[in-house]
Amino acid sequence: MRTSPSFNAQVYALVRAIPRGKVLSYGRVALLLGVPNGAREVGWALGALGGRSHDVPWHRVVNAAGRVSIK
Repeated sequence: MRTSPSFNAQVYALVRAIPRGKVLSYGRVALLLGVPNGAREVGWALGALGGRSHDVPWHRVVNAAGRVSIK
């Protein structure tokens, strides 16, 4: 399953709402968006940012081990 532009926009909006000093897991972001088992899709959406400078604080989303996942 590939992510759609609207799904990506939803992910980015939710990630922007994570307060400074707080984190959410990929799975929790997916669950909050109504996509259970959608952690991988959240990762794809954040990966689509391509490391470019954005106003999306992608580093506030962590993997199940509580770490930032960097390719």
